[in-house]
Amino acid sequence: MEEFSKNKIKTIKKEIKKNNSYKFLRECMGIIGNKDRFLILNLLNNKPCLLSDIEKSLNKSQPSISHHIRILEKHKFIHSSKKGKFKEYSISREQFAKLLNVWNQWFHVIRSKDY
Repeated sequence: MEEFSKNKIKTIKKEIKKNNSYKFLRECMGIIGNKDRFLILNLLNNKPCLLSDIEKSLNKSQPSISHHIRILEKHKFIHSSKKGKFKEYSISREQFAKLLNVWNQWFHVIRSKDY
């Protein structure tokens, strides 16, 4: 396999930094790459859940789950709705559709490049 020249690596890094789609992709990978957030998303993919259901299913503390829920909500991977005095959390299909679209664009670029 051919080694990249320093100039080629610099060019690739610049391209990645200036492309907002790549930034979005990197952020998403960091967010869903966390083990606990990944488990929460898998749980919510099956059905909407209350915070207490998530705690019991993952055997984690309420502060820990709340921390990850806030991050997932902030980045629009999940949303909540009121269910009585509680919040019910569910997957945001729109954000995953956006992620898949950006992933496919990036993958297409990778396949088309002649490194």
